[in-house]
Amino acid sequence: MTIDKLESVPLRGRHRLNRPGHEAVFRPLLHALAGGADPVPQAAAAGRRLAEREVPLVTALDVLRTTYRTVGSEPSFEAIQALCQSWTECTLTYLHASSCEDPGTGLATTPHLRTRLTELYRAAERHGWYLPDTHTLVVTEPVTAQPCDAQLANLAGALRTVFREPEVIARLGATRVASLVPLDDHFSEHLGTLRSMIGYWPEYGEPGTAGTPRTKIWSERLPTLSDWSDSFVNDLAMS
Repeated sequence: MTIDKLESVPLRGRHRLNRPGHEAVFRPLLHALAGGADPVPQAAAAGRRLAEREVPLVTALDVLRTTYRTVGSEPSFEAIQALCQSWTECTLTYLHASSCEDPGTGLATTPHLRTRLTELYRAAERHGWYLPDTHTLVVTEPVTAQPCDAQLANLAGALRTVFREPEVIARLGATRVASLVPLDDHFSEHLGTLRSMIGYWPEYGEPGTAGTPRTKIWSERLPTLSDWSDSFVNDLAMS
């Protein structure tokens, strides 16, 4: 029986498993079993890949068992544990990334920022607005290489204080906080206030005195078309 003909795989998962490249998920595991090598690392790798393909865990376990039976064996406890653990970790990572709230800071997530921006483009189209003229994205980034969650939460607090009605304040990648705010005649003034609050460490402990830069602050003009908004946010998150 070949891997192509895994007849016991439930139909719910087979539309994903039968797409091009699915053999690569199981071939390393099958080779390890046939060659007498330790199959546990390959079971873990298969779990991650199946989770990435949105294959349910029960289906993944069925495929694991079928693969073992191809060489006349049954999955060991260690192989089952490795597959379940890697599948769960991958799934939880995806859920955290796609949820509305960042668990570390309590801010909106980058995916939620993308969603909110898409909603605004739709509203602008309905009402005849040109979104780059009505809204902008204010981005803040601590100068420190690896800011902690508390630092990012503090930046969000400053953004919320200066821009009273932001559409959303989100964690942007690992080191940035961004706020989608309406544009008005006082925007430049607000941006200056934000720089005064969090832009510099004051010299000699005197508030309002220019000193060493501690936070990068700038605004990004929104894309002309909504079709470009996802890549716009992704580029800022990955920079």
